[in-house]
Amino acid sequence: MTTPHVKQRKNSDIEALRALAIVLVIFAHIALILSPQSVYWQVLADYRFGYGVDIFFCVSGFIITKSIANEIPSNRSLRDVLELSVPFWVRRLWRLMPSALFWIGVSLLLSWLYGGRGVFLQLEIFVHSALAAALQYMNVVYAVSRDTGTLGDAGIYWSLSLENQFYLVLPIIAVLAGRRWMPAVFIVIFLAQFFLTRQLIRPTPELWAFRTDAISLGVLLALWHGSESYKRLEPGFLKNGWLVLLLLAGMIAFLARLTAPNPPLPFAMGLTAVGSALLVWIASYNNNYLTANSAIAAFCNYIGSRSYAIYLTHVIALSLVRHWFFSHPGNPVPTPFDGGYTVFYITMFVAITLLFSEFNYRFIENPMRKHGEKLSRNLKGRFALA
Repeated sequence: MTTPHVKQRKNSDIEALRALAIVLVIFAHIALILSPQSVYWQVLADYRFGYGVDIFFCVSGFIITKSIANEIPSNRSLRDVLELSVPFWVRRLWRLMPSALFWIGVSLLLSWLYGGRGVFLQLEIFVHSALAAALQYMNVVYAVSRDTGTLGDAGIYWSLSLENQFYLVLPIIAVLAGRRWMPAVFIVIFLAQFFLTRQLIRPTPELWAFRTDAISLGVLLALWHGSESYKRLEPGFLKNGWLVLLLLAGMIAFLARLTAPNPPLPFAMGLTAVGSALLVWIASYNNNYLTANSAIAAFCNYIGSRSYAIYLTHVIALSLVRHWFFSHPGNPVPTPFDGGYTVFYITMFVAITLLFSEFNYRFIENPMRKHGEKLSRNLKGRFALA
């Protein structure tokens, strides 16, 4: 017997973490439109910001597990597995894949139009990466494709592939292990990876694109959520805004240093997952620790709600700016970075990204998500009547 899901008020702190995560991902990639002699490239020698993806992973693990935690059955039959899994898979499919497939299609179109002219890969090369992205095995081929330079704008789909693979097995684990043994399963998954070296260097470590430790910690937070010990450990002292600011600044710098090619501490990626989980733990109380200021909350709610769309579209925006304004065989004029040029490049990139992401959010992501939720409810009703 399952407990009906009770809808809670929107968690602005979780949206703030989504906003932070996507801003960090952009920081990781925006150097592509900056001068190679800029100070920012020097910063990247010791500080990297790709850990925004780990924050996304942990947030997703927490939110998704929390959404099904009360539906985990006490029995372990095939029917129980299907009753939990099928509606869950349908929701995830319609939530993520229509947007992903649309922008993969846009990337293929750009490759067909402009491929082989310096920025976009030739179509016959890019199509293999596009196929890996569409069929959700990009994380499997990521290391080889990155080292051979054949990723193109599909490289970011390694994270979506990993998430979808993880969520393919999550409800099955939930039913087979039950609420009692699920924590043990995900503690093992986390510990099995914690001591591995997975820094993003060349040659690319294959395990870099298979890291599920941050997701596992998000799952564990969701399973712990609401317990007496969880309530007792609420960090009420973070109502002090200055403490929150210092904590965030320190965590951003610390995690950026950990994800550099030569980190100062061992087990850097495992520690990054722990740091991400710390931030999600604070946000999980839904007590506006990160968004006490209403203006900040409004900004984070906007960016956070569109973070998936921004993630899918920002690499295309970067490539378009480089194609239109940078030096390459089709445009051999040297790329100017002085004066207001860099500001212009960044402004164009932000404008294109926001335009694309708003289009995606309004006309693809939201309608398809609602459709998937409707299909999921219908499936649950059919299982209940069967």
